[in-house]
Amino acid sequence: MSFRTLFSSRAATPATDFVILALLVLGSVGLYAQTASFGFVSFDTPRVLLGHPQLYDETSFLSSVQAIFTTFPREEPLVVRDLTWALDARLFGFTNPAGYHAGNVAWNALVVGLLFVFLRRSTGSTLLAGGVTTAFAALPIHVEPVSWVMGRKDLLAATFMLAALLAQHAELGAETPRRRWIAYALGLVFTALALGSKISAIVLWLLLGLHRCFHADLPGVRAQQEEGEGDAAPFARRVKQSAIAVAPHALLSLAVFAWYRGVLHEYGVIGSGGPQPLSAEHLSNVFAFLPWIGWEYAKNLVWPFDLSVYYRWPHVGLPLSPAEIASGTLLGVSVLVGVGAICWKRRDLAFFALWPFVLLAPYTGLFYVGFWRADRYFYLAAAGVLLVAGVFLREAAQRVPQARFAAAAAATLFVSVHATWSWHHQQHWRDNQALWTYEAHRSEPSLFAIQALAKFYTQQAEASDDSALRRAWTRQAAQQVARGLARRDVLALAPTNYRVPEQLQEARLFALQGRIGAVIGMPAAERLAHFRRAFERAPDRSSAILLSQHLYDVSHQVAVEQREPLLRESLGAFVDYVRLSQHDARYLAESERLFEQNFASGRFPFLADEIEAVREVYYP
Repeated sequence: MSFRTLFSSRAATPATDFVILALLVLGSVGLYAQTASFGFVSFDTPRVLLGHPQLYDETSFLSSVQAIFTTFPREEPLVVRDLTWALDARLFGFTNPAGYHAGNVAWNALVVGLLFVFLRRSTGSTLLAGGVTTAFAALPIHVEPVSWVMGRKDLLAATFMLAALLAQHAELGAETPRRRWIAYALGLVFTALALGSKISAIVLWLLLGLHRCFHADLPGVRAQQEEGEGDAAPFARRVKQSAIAVAPHALLSLAVFAWYRGVLHEYGVIGSGGPQPLSAEHLSNVFAFLPWIGWEYAKNLVWPFDLSVYYRWPHVGLPLSPAEIASGTLLGVSVLVGVGAICWKRRDLAFFALWPFVLLAPYTGLFYVGFWRADRYFYLAAAGVLLVAGVFLREAAQRVPQARFAAAAAATLFVSVHATWSWHHQQHWRDNQALWTYEAHRSEPSLFAIQALAKFYTQQAEASDDSALRRAWTRQAAQQVARGLARRDVLALAPTNYRVPEQLQEARLFALQGRIGAVIGMPAAERLAHFRRAFERAPDRSSAILLSQHLYDVSHQVAVEQREPLLRESLGAFVDYVRLSQHDARYLAESERLFEQNFASGRFPFLADEIEAVREVYYP
């Protein structure tokens, strides 16, 4: 029995499809409705969203639009994402998390709806499209992009990529040239919107090209051809036609990518973080890690009970053993052979088999390594895996009628367990304390998570006026700092040519020791030693300003003749802070205010030359 006849659903009516679509969208909203009451978490949100109030003006949407299209450079110039955030800020308030969370729930529901429509038209089967989309909506790995405000870009990119695929499907099935050109133009518009949502959409042109190549082999299209509504061109001709058709999409993507990289470079995001992309060392790591990264995605898809926002394996500081390299190579070759066999023998499945590989291509770490893997990277890619798995499961049930009940039970169990865990896992994103408590107590916690929890406790202690509460918070903060340093020793990362985040997290643990010391009344010299150690370990913006400010404060607690060396060191650390902050106009303006307040008042004539030099370089 062929795939196209097996999954043909001519009995289904538009009304049935609409009811299923509505149930999927409403079910998705219901599954994530609780997140609308969640707060912000300190994982990029303060820096990227709350750190730029001029982009998201709650009093004027037009003012936000003007700032979004004119304020460059900035951390990540994603204008479509920023426009949706600006609308949330205008409707709900800039600092109100409810609007951003509700927006994520709505965009995720839209993705679910668009995915069902696309799968229904591609497969010709309401049952298959509905089942795969239900499984997609229930996946716990989607909790991160939906429950985290910063996940908006993943949801938007998925929305417009699916919209572009639907536009292309309509174009390829259009009956008149006018309709074809309208659909083609819409596809280009959706491509631009996807690129403005997240730069990983740079692969959309390739996904569209594959869709064109295999469009005639999709069961829903083949069914129409059998009814005399079209005819498939030879595959070689389809490849050539597809390359020509997606060329404008590719050129648009390259232009946006070049502009995007230029903005990041000017902002200071892109810098030297390790070996060159095409160096032997980096390429060997990429090809050694990729099979294991794919394995971890597949494992989390099936067994999603130890999810994390900050996975730290594979890691360049934890070299793979010969056995792991051999196993990974075997795993990678097996997957490639399997996908190749599907593309060769099952063209009806080829597009969906290649789907996850295309969407994960930007995350291979070939040119930039932020994270080697993250749940949000697998958001839309998971749909291709589920579709192929759903097809094989149902075909197996059709071949062995006795197995139908078992297949239905397995599918029901999968959806039920995953939906239940998705609901539960969302609670870990409720607020800072919930997220970092969960992350810091995973089976393999990252140094980042432990440091983040220690920082939360420290901030609570610093803000508390109740002495008993302050002691309780500082005790918990100190315990987490100790855990973090112990975890550093357990990790025992090998020296590497890469700039790894653990060095920065270790420095922040030292800085937290100084901040805790300030709360409990630790002698100034001991606090200063902690801040100096943090800055020496990883001289970033945070450690620089902490050291500068502490040196400045201590200088006013010693005899006059002892002040000069402390103030010179304070000014030096402050200059490092300015240098590391100069790409962001907000931080630069704040640093100028601090500079005038602390150093440029004429109180320190022995620093006059250094102060004037700072003015000339940074505040002309």
